[in-house]
Amino acid sequence: MTGTDSPRRVGRDALIIALGYITSFVYPLVALPYLARVLGVPELGAVMVLLAVLQVVVHVTDFGFSISSLRRAGLARSVPERSLVLAETSWAKTLVWAVCAVPAVVTVLLVPMLQAHLGAMLLGLGLVLVGAWYPGWMLQATGRMLAFALVMTLSRLLALVGLLLTVRDPTHLDRAVAWQLAPQALAAVAAWVLIVHVWRDGRLVRVTRAGVSTALRDSAPLFVSHASVVVAGAASSLSLGALASPSQAAFHGAAERFGNAVRGVMRGVVDAMLPRMASGPAATTRRFVSFGVLGSYGLAGGTLVLGSAWVIPWYLGEDMSAAIWPTRLVGIAILLAGITAVLTLHANAEHRYGTVARISGVGAVCAVVLCVPGALWAGAVGVGLALVAAETLQAALFLLDRRRRLRPARTASVTCPPHDQEVSA
Repeated sequence: MTGTDSPRRVGRDALIIALGYITSFVYPLVALPYLARVLGVPELGAVMVLLAVLQVVVHVTDFGFSISSLRRAGLARSVPERSLVLAETSWAKTLVWAVCAVPAVVTVLLVPMLQAHLGAMLLGLGLVLVGAWYPGWMLQATGRMLAFALVMTLSRLLALVGLLLTVRDPTHLDRAVAWQLAPQALAAVAAWVLIVHVWRDGRLVRVTRAGVSTALRDSAPLFVSHASVVVAGAASSLSLGALASPSQAAFHGAAERFGNAVRGVMRGVVDAMLPRMASGPAATTRRFVSFGVLGSYGLAGGTLVLGSAWVIPWYLGEDMSAAIWPTRLVGIAILLAGITAVLTLHANAEHRYGTVARISGVGAVCAVVLCVPGALWAGAVGVGLALVAAETLQAALFLLDRRRRLRPARTASVTCPPHDQEVSA
């Protein structure tokens, strides 16, 4: 991104990205109540836990490439350079996926609720691998925001149609899992066709072991922060699946879906702003992005807190009314996540990946430690409280870090006399 950005241009691109994510979330908003009615609460709980395990693979396979490759592709100035980034990232992701697949299968075999669904896990892992090759970061790095939004939206609408046509009863659980993961795989196919055959912005290049290793090393500091988010989310679902009932897993899973919809939209917007923030934007643009992100998180979190009491029974049915309080707690966590998101964006723009990793890691440890007693004590509500506590801790640590970094500058501005006074002295 160049220095010609203005709040208007930034707002336009952010709106395109946000609308793409919002439109694409028609899928989960329709799929969740449909599956709740077609599968029933126990089977829906099994689907939620399976997807939680598969999402661990999805996020770990990303390995931070959504940030590091976005930056690398944004700095590339030729088709061969972008092609090399594209190829090295894709093969590096494949390597990470291979490492993650075995523990995911072992997890399914160890959790009693999931042992009968090994076939669904294997099918899901295959779709995760295809989806891992989706170069959405390349579309954003090359300024193709509209194409990014359209590919994302259309892939999810196609998957939704497939879900509604093929999932009819609890015996179709495997299909339900597959269609939940199909959007990313469909988007990967569409994006590669556009990049290679339509825009001619990518070509076959030779990938070396050193190149793949370089891509992995570049993303390694980001992996910890991404993995921390995954661990915190998986800890909640797995603790409920192992220590509570399938119904409690379904209640938390429903609330988590609302939260993930918000986080998914905002994460996409925040990531798209990273090249701008890293290139030294004007103070007006920096403030516009910061307050825009914070206000959007606040609006979404407040909506979940205030609206869940009437939305849940109407949207999911009276049987899911116990998801109201878990949804309120998710809303509170999102309010706090706004602070974390803004300060994380600033830290990543300043290339302080290590700081983000440390704070995210502390938050993940807090979530893991508190989710187990929370699940035993109060089921979905207890897990929700654990996640709020972890989000509070992260926000507080980021604020303390920001205050510490600003203090030397403030001290210098107070103690150092103006330049003209030094000369006159």
